[in-house]
Amino acid sequence: MVALTGGEKDTKAPQLLKAKPNNLQTNFNSNNIELVFDEYLQLKNAEEQLIISPNNGLKIKAKIKGKKINLSLSGNLKTNTTYNINFGEALSDYTESNALRDFQYVFSTGANLDSISIRGQVKDAFKGDFLKDATVGLYALPVSDSSVYLNKPDYYARTNAQGYYQIKNIKEGKYKLFALAESNNNKIYDNDDEIVGFIDTDLDLKKDTGLSVINAFRALPSKIKLKENTLKGNKISLLFNQRVKNIQYQLTPKTNILLVDKMNTDSLEIYLKDKKDSLSIILTAEGYRDTILLKSEKEKKKSILNLDINNYQNPSNTIYINSLTPLTIINKDSIYLKTDSLKYIKLNTKLSDNSKEIIIQYPLEINKKYELIIADSVLQNSNLEHNRALKYQVKSYNEENFGNLIINTNASTNHVIYELLIGERVVYRLISKAEKINIKLLNPAEYRLRMISDENNNNAWDTGSYLLKRQAEKVSYYPAGIKVRANWDLEINLKTK
Repeated sequence: MVALTGGEKDTKAPQLLKAKPNNLQTNFNSNNIELVFDEYLQLKNAEEQLIISPNNGLKIKAKIKGKKINLSLSGNLKTNTTYNINFGEALSDYTESNALRDFQYVFSTGANLDSISIRGQVKDAFKGDFLKDATVGLYALPVSDSSVYLNKPDYYARTNAQGYYQIKNIKEGKYKLFALAESNNNKIYDNDDEIVGFIDTDLDLKKDTGLSVINAFRALPSKIKLKENTLKGNKISLLFNQRVKNIQYQLTPKTNILLVDKMNTDSLEIYLKDKKDSLSIILTAEGYRDTILLKSEKEKKKSILNLDINNYQNPSNTIYINSLTPLTIINKDSIYLKTDSLKYIKLNTKLSDNSKEIIIQYPLEINKKYELIIADSVLQNSNLEHNRALKYQVKSYNEENFGNLIINTNASTNHVIYELLIGERVVYRLISKAEKINIKLLNPAEYRLRMISDENNNNAWDTGSYLLKRQAEKVSYYPAGIKVRANWDLEINLKTK
């Protein structure tokens, strides 16, 4: 015998069977609307989700009974006007919660329906990904710039997985357009974490219109805020909600400082010469001042100093050993190379400016194997942690083991930041205005190429501001992966006419 099942799972959203008055009704003159669907319904957050465009002070009350929805309109309907009631994400079936996204009921109080539509795409200005579920809204002019912070749009649509949107049944006229990717879905730009995009000029809509891609960005917060602060051992870690330039600090009680790192970023790390149980720090920057009391967090059991080595050497014959914390070399004579002939070689070893990198230079013979040996407790970090005895296999390669990338492009009046990425990690960065870029001695791998138009020449990507009507700096990606092979020159062309 075979056990009975409930049949295949329902994955379909409810479908409208009939409406009274009809959907797309002209000469509409009713305050009540009845919608009948093909299955039992549920309505969630109707007051927030249901939007009637244009609004004109109208209010909607929705009641659900079985497979029917009854809508009651209160307020004055304007003559010769097309209205659009958009249900957003409020409507779904009762059993499986399959949502009927952005269902629209449209009617006109005149003899004709407004029929203008606009369409386009929305993408993330920095990542280049097209944005799904972004709201694209129109505000009928005249309207203040603050409307996006206070009011829902007169017309709106939501983007699909490819970032496409289409707004229909728009009245001929002039509008402001914006795009918004948000988590609370209230269609108002009211949170610093929301992603916003806009078109620089007002739209004068007289016919169906296709628009260029909207580049949306997360703007800098209006105020500097400290998001996180910790005191662990002798390290103070501060994380802000944005990049902070020229941050000043003052410690109480007065404390000797070993190193200050990550200045002019969204982080600040201060390494103290001695551990403190507590202290206060006064932070100041332009338009910002704060006093923080720091208490030392309970330290975990002592851990071993962890290091990362680049043991794939290029012809410069430089070995880099990296640490997350500042280092001290206690005994340079205990860092050496051993050859396959059991010869031991003392090395020229130094620390980088931030003391987080050991730099070792030695004229390694091509294709010869070496072993880098670091004796036990030779290295110490700012937390007084020491290394265990370490051995790394090291081999030097000649130029034939690397590839070169040549980029032909247009000369630029601004600096262009060229970044090669593996996954999301930037592995190579170059800033140039030149028409020909030659990147030599790349490890064989497949890369992505990102180009940032550095319009203010500050060597960083700058986001935009809706308030200041400033677009984010332009970012583009080479459309294909860049596969660099050993002993090969790869040339790509970015020139435009």
